[in-house]
Amino acid sequence: MTVFQNIRKGLIPARLTVADVYALQEAGVIDEHEHFELIDGEIVPMAAVKFSQHEWMKSRLNEALVLAKPRAAGLFVEPSVTLNETTFVEPDLVIWPRDIPSQEVRGPDLELVVEVAISSLGYDLRLKARLYAQHGVHDYWVVDALRKTIRVHRAPVDGIYTDVEEYEAQDPVTALLLPGVVIRLDALD
Repeated sequence: MTVFQNIRKGLIPARLTVADVYALQEAGVIDEHEHFELIDGEIVPMAAVKFSQHEWMKSRLNEALVLAKPRAAGLFVEPSVTLNETTFVEPDLVIWPRDIPSQEVRGPDLELVVEVAISSLGYDLRLKARLYAQHGVHDYWVVDALRKTIRVHRAPVDGIYTDVEEYEAQDPVTALLLPGVVIRLDALD
């Protein structure tokens, strides 16, 4: 039974904390392989099967970031990142210092957050951008896998990004906190 079926049957409350989700996973009520995020206590389903362009772009970005990032930084694919007690997200790619355990990492620790978008573009540009800004993520990229652009969000102030720019495939984009990390989408082939 899926998490959503369990909610409809009343086996899982409609509003949860991050601790509730982990406890339900440990109890076997929620399958740890189900794709969802917890946003302000509500479970938000995520696409289980990705479009091929999404996976292709995520894979190429992963390869490029692995080669470019410093050794002290860890690159994580779809990790669960807790933003507060009622919100966790699973961004496509994230870089944070290796010495911070995944259970302890929070928004300001994230050196780069990358969401690759096709069907989730509006969600990533609006809701996710707001969440990341509210929780102190300094460098948030939304990669449009179809248009091959990167929308870079920086300088969060009072829950909004005050510096947002879009880059075309041929434009080099440098990570704010990782100056050795430079990505050009047209160079990923």
